Amino acid sequence: MTLHVVSQGSGDRRISFVHGFTQTHRSWMKPATGINNSTHIFIDAPNHGDSQDTSLNLQQTATELANIAHNSVLVGYSMGARMALHAIIDYPDSFTGAVLVGATPGLSDPHDRTERIAADEALAMSIERDGTKVFLESWTTQPLFQFSHFDDSEIQDRLRNSPRALASSLRLCGTGQQQPLWDRLAEITIPILLVTGEFDVKFTETAHKMHSLMSNSQIAVIKSAGHCAHTDQPEAFAEVVNRWLDSQPNSK
Repeated sequence: MTLHVVSQGSGDRRISFVHGFTQTHRSWMKPATGINNSTHIFIDAPNHGDSQDTSLNLQQTATELANIAHNSVLVGYSMGARMALHAIIDYPDSFTGAVLVGATPGLSDPHDRTERIAADEALAMSIERDGTKVFLESWTTQPLFQFSHFDDSEIQDRLRNSPRALASSLRLCGTGQQQPLWDRLAEITIPILLVTGEFDVKFTETAHKMHSLMSNSQIAVIKSAGHCAHTDQPEAFAEVVNRWLDSQPNSK
């Protein structure tokens, strides 16, 4: 195992969490507290937190997640949701279910992917040039996060990530690097919960498209939340996850 992991709790439900770009595992701790009867496995993604000396692409990360989160519900947000999606497709027998927050199966158009790779490379170079602090000031104020509030403790946690590590993450696990998975969504048979915030129109539309292609999925749109639905409304997030878990066969 190469990724840093922190475990908490002693409940019957084993749930593993993967965070988004520039975050660390700590971002999941508050949203996870409301999930009933669970043991939590918090994972620092490659090039983040205490895993920032580990550089992996999406396929390699999927293998790591299959090992770390075996026999658990895998929960991922944004970048972490893309990592989780690769993992549950590549290793379908490793997980009992998945919760994907702000997820996308990737860019289907090769031209769009090429443009995104170029944009991510430009962003990586700017992080290396300007440093994490300057980058976060821009990153957290982009329209995608206009409905979210980032307090000082969260910013300080994100500042733990070095410019080198964040740049490497973009080059290895950016959206442009993701092989489009739209044609493989029908392969997924484990229970899936797709979560978005009501103000996150783009990703809510994507979630509905994904839902139409998966036989065992549900959608939860959290009110008064944006792209960071689980941290914008952590109690509401825990409630929808608890209802979904309780609706599953053999739920404990």
